[in-house]
Amino acid sequence: MLGCGYKPSVYYQNKILGDNIKAVVEIDPSKPRETIFLKDALNDAIYTILNKNVCTQNCDTTIVINPNSSSIYPLDYDENGLPVLYRSSVVLKAEVIDKNSIKRNYVVSGTYDFKIGSSSILTDQITLEAYKRASINALDKLFAKITKDGANNDN
Repeated sequence: MLGCGYKPSVYYQNKILGDNIKAVVEIDPSKPRETIFLKDALNDAIYTILNKNVCTQNCDTTIVINPNSSSIYPLDYDENGLPVLYRSSVVLKAEVIDKNSIKRNYVVSGTYDFKIGSSSILTDQITLEAYKRASINALDKLFAKITKDGANNDN
C-alpha cells in the first residue's frame, strides 16, 4: 500500500539535528540586553518548535548564533510628519554543527512591524520587544532552512 509520500518537517530536521542541542549565542557588547534575550529565545525555540533538549555537554548538535545587525526604522508617518509605523529588522549568522559533525552556515533575517501612537515615544522597552519579535522571526527562518537541508539530503 502506498501513501501520498508526505513527511512532516520534523522528519527532515531529524536528519540534521540530534535530540540534544547545545545553544550558543555570542554576546554583542554594544547590545547585551538584546543578545541575552536571543539566548533565551533560542533555548525556548529548541524546546517548543524543534521538540529537542537543550544541553551543555555531550550534545549531538551545536547551534551558534551571532547577531550580525539590527535596526529600527519608520515605515509610515501621520499627517504631522511623526512616525507611527516602524519596522524592526535583524540579521543573524548561524553555524550548525550537526549530529554527523558537518558544519553548516546560515544567514537569516527577520522583521517585525509595529505601530505606536503619534504622541508616543519609541522607548527602550518597545525597542527591545520589537527586537525580540524580529529575532523569533529570524529563528523560524533558520529552522526552515535546516528542514530544507534535511529534505535535500533525503535518500
